[in-house]
Amino acid sequence: MNKLLIFGTLIVFVSCNNSNKNNTSVETDSTQIVRKSTIEAAKNLTVDEKEFLGIYQSFTSAIQNKNTDGFNKFIDPTFGFYIIESNGSMPSFVLQYEISRFKSIQSKSFFELNLNHIHEQPVFDSLPQIICDATPYNKEGCFVQKINPLINDEFWYVTNLNEKEKQAISALSEKIDYTVINTFHAKFYFAKIGNTWKIAMIDLRTPCEA
Repeated sequence: MNKLLIFGTLIVFVSCNNSNKNNTSVETDSTQIVRKSTIEAAKNLTVDEKEFLGIYQSFTSAIQNKNTDGFNKFIDPTFGFYIIESNGSMPSFVLQYEISRFKSIQSKSFFELNLNHIHEQPVFDSLPQIICDATPYNKEGCFVQKINPLINDEFWYVTNLNEKEKQAISALSEKIDYTVINTFHAKFYFAKIGNTWKIAMIDLRTPCEA
């Protein structure tokens, strides 16, 4: 009787062990598929796209680490960059040359803002569209596209900025090459000024909110 009990226990143990191996094998295969897919996607990127992703990673690392000097390296000393917020129904443009001097409408410094998902790396794909349904966008995540959506959307002309300020924003907006939309918190517009990537604008407004 004891022999039968021991034998039965061994069968159950072996069966469970094989099941765990199979599950581990499935997980490993799944991980390898994702990894291969990522590698294949990276192979299809152009030199310019790979360069931009490296720059964006350095930029977001500076934000994650609250590294003022690291962030300031991405600000062009001539043009500066603009942070866009919502001031009621009007967009608010704040020109910055030094990130530590920024104060939001809620009197927060830049690194105090809710940028918890800044670590999300962008996927090269069409940018999310604003739908104002159950969610503000038609897809969630972080996406990048070599496109300048502001070229035909000069919404700063509806603000109370003076003409000189509006022209300065227009001049910088024309240089935008890459747009990153992180649906969790912001839009980032990058321009290549000279041979160096610089941040041109950060739009902190939440779509579909007044």
